[in-house]
Amino acid sequence: MSSINTNASSMAALRTLNMTQKSLGQVQSQLETGLRVSSAKDAPATFVIAQGMRADIGALNAISEGIAFGQATIGMAMAGATAISDQLTTLKGLFTQAKNEGLDASAIQDQVTEVLAQIDAITSTSAFNGVNLLTATATTLTVATGLGATDNITFTNIDLTSTTGLALNTIDATDTANLDTHLATIDAAIATNGTALTSIGTFANRLDDQGEFTQLLTDTMKEGLGVLVDADMAEVAAELTALQTKEQLNIQSLSIANSAPQSILALFR
Repeated sequence: MSSINTNASSMAALRTLNMTQKSLGQVQSQLETGLRVSSAKDAPATFVIAQGMRADIGALNAISEGIAFGQATIGMAMAGATAISDQLTTLKGLFTQAKNEGLDASAIQDQVTEVLAQIDAITSTSAFNGVNLLTATATTLTVATGLGATDNITFTNIDLTSTTGLALNTIDATDTANLDTHLATIDAAIATNGTALTSIGTFANRLDDQGEFTQLLTDTMKEGLGVLVDADMAEVAAELTALQTKEQLNIQSLSIANSAPQSILALFR
């Protein structure tokens, strides 16, 4: 039956055109965002998983920042302990020199006093962002290494001050009768500082390794997220071309369907 009130062909063509344009909109969205799944509407389960992965990636980025802070802090401690090592070498040289006859022990002791003051100056200034690992004050550097509550490593301060840490408060270059005893005290301080340098260096290496692993973990998680939600741009481009062609054909089909009722006019001529 021919009717001018109800054009079934036109309605079918319009439905097809609307479906094509909806698909075209989805493809254009993928083209603009680069994402196959950009909202829960696209794929609810996948989107929820992706959001969880994004949260973990954000947390890992924060962990990387914390590791960088730890590296800077332990690096400052290492620089301080290395400088103290140089001062202890100078100190041992002064006391060895004091064993020579004819030298002014008081002048040497003045130099010793300056060296001890320099050691304390180094320990008091070897801080990064307020964290000092070389003083007598109890300080613990805690660095998060993972997403778990217990995923962290710690480094407890090592006292390298001249008095309480290295026990150099009793050395005296003018005490010529006990210079060997004082040298033994200095050797013990050198050993203490060496142990501190070993601990600091070991912790620094662990932080470096953890930083590299965290970056690898972050990159791997980003790759996994991309597999879940990223659009295949070559496929999107091909689909876009096909849908644009299909849209033009749908428009042409709708135009033909809309013009069909006009053929009824021929019956009245």
